[in-house]
Amino acid sequence: YSPWGGLLIRMHHRLYLPKPKRNKMEIYNDILNAIKVELTTGEAKPTRVQSLSNLAYDKLIRYLYELESKKLILQNPLRITERGQDFLQDYDRIRDFVTTMNIKYFDIPGRGKIYEQ
Repeated sequence: YSPWGGLLIRMHHRLYLPKPKRNKMEIYNDILNAIKVELTTGEAKPTRVQSLSNLAYDKLIRYLYELESKKLILQNPLRITERGQDFLQDYDRIRDFVTTMNIKYFDIPGRGKIYEQ
């Protein structure tokens, strides 16, 4: 753990590497996947979604309002709409295509599927 927000790579002389930046689409995907995972175990609560999507709480709330305005989620209770399900399927399809074509856009170490069960 790094007090400056980076990842500690212990095997390489304790170097600190910055966290990889996510674009908005990746953040939307992470939030929607976190909601999906939480709904399989019961009710999706914002603090659990925050933890799974690795966001500060204030940023999560802002993104939840954005996702609701785009009709990808409903906030009360927190759930994914059909349009949000379509987004998740399309995102996975595009990511798989980009990976198959060997395009480097998603080729960031440690950025695989973190929500697999």
